[in-house]
Amino acid sequence: MLQTANLSFSYLNSASFHFPNIELQNNEHLLILGESGIGKTTLLHLLAGILTPEKGEIVINDKTITNLNSKKLDIYRGKNIGLVFQNTTVISSLSVYENLEARLYFSKVSSQKKVIDDILQQLDLAEVKNQKPNTLSTGQLQRLGIALGVIHRPKIILADEPTSSLDDKNCDLVIKLLKSQAKKSDANLIIITHDQRIKNSFDNTLVL
Repeated sequence: MLQTANLSFSYLNSASFHFPNIELQNNEHLLILGESGIGKTTLLHLLAGILTPEKGEIVINDKTITNLNSKKLDIYRGKNIGLVFQNTTVISSLSVYENLEARLYFSKVSSQKKVIDDILQQLDLAEVKNQKPNTLSTGQLQRLGIALGVIHRPKIILADEPTSSLDDKNCDLVIKLLKSQAKKSDANLIIITHDQRIKNSFDNTLVL
């Protein structure tokens, strides 16, 4: 469950944003559409606890994250929020498998071989699990980014422009994978994008 109320944020000597309220029940998903500069990424960073709102509050599974101090927020984010970016952030010196182990470690989740093996199979990465990220194809990197965002079974999955650089076939594939992983984690999925192709994949759409 996710709720926001009266969220606003201002950059120093720059733009100010006021965001509509959001209310999602368990297993509900949301597509947030908007052009560049409208505040999409700012909203995602607020929901992730990366930015602190000027006003308003964010509640995730009955926890008001806007009331947490920075240390508690870091811990909460690591365990409960999954982030998927258009450009996958990985540790280049580690293999695919080791990157997933590291994600669990930083989430304070004990590394479980079965959990890692399962997600590698689900996302068709088992054959490259011992390879370094720089040897992967674009599609494999995209799927690794999804794996890193969901392996710790977060309560909310936030995806920033996950499809905008993909062709139609891979766009559909990524949306199906994100929805599938959200279902397995019993998580809310929120996608922030300007990609109009995925509108029909969501029942809930918010246009900024």
